Amino acid sequence: MSYNNNWIANAILQGHINHYEYKDFYNVKEIGSGGFGKVYRANWKNSHILALKSHNDSTAEKFVNELKIQRRVNMHDNIIKFYGIATDDQNYSSNKYLLVMEYADGGTLREYLRQNFGSLTWNNKFKMAYQLADAVLWLHNSDVIHRDLHSNNVLIHKGVIKLADFGLSKKIDESITSQQGGVIPYVDPKKFALSRYSLDKKSDVYSIGVLLWEISSGRPPFSNENRFGLLEPILRGHRETPIPNTPKDYEKVYTGKCI
Repeated sequence: MSYNNNWIANAILQGHINHYEYKDFYNVKEIGSGGFGKVYRANWKNSHILALKSHNDSTAEKFVNELKIQRRVNMHDNIIKFYGIATDDQNYSSNKYLLVMEYADGGTLREYLRQNFGSLTWNNKFKMAYQLADAVLWLHNSDVIHRDLHSNNVLIHKGVIKLADFGLSKKIDESITSQQGGVIPYVDPKKFALSRYSLDKKSDVYSIGVLLWEISSGRPPFSNENRFGLLEPILRGHRETPIPNTPKDYEKVYTGKCI
């Protein structure tokens, strides 16, 4: 058994992590996938809907990192809840682990804005902006940097922001040397301008600013431009401009950060 699998097994056996069995889930449906693995929607026992997140063998270390971070920041209302680990055997020796998490019925922030933007008031947008900023502040106060904030890592459940996907997150006292896996428009430009630059709290704040612009506009940043040529203009200071009729108070929140 690898170190990562052994760590998970010991945490389950010692009662630090709740254990679920695959056989107790039904109506399992894939709802997303990526380099990390896959995400499923499933009913559990009494028909309660949960999300299950798998991992590829190559991302096992990130899986354990995400598990540790989730446990660390699990108490905030605007962070997706972590419930435990699912395995398919009684000895916890399987290589197939799933994170068992809160299911967000509104999907990603990007999907939610695409489908509901026309009905959102500025009061709704202010509320979403506050929830997002408060969740990241909780991370930072817990000595955690997210490092990968974008509108596909922010979920919506019952109209409420839920921060998710901590696979690239780090505790602040850990060195950050892994390759940046974020989406360019949301990433602190210093990461690309300085070869040895480590993403920090200010980098998360930059990403929040971009997300607040997206909430105000209803579309991803630079969606009308060629994504392949974006990096150089961004490094030269190119930013999205405020949407017409944006309240000055809202505009001030994010223009001082990055836009």
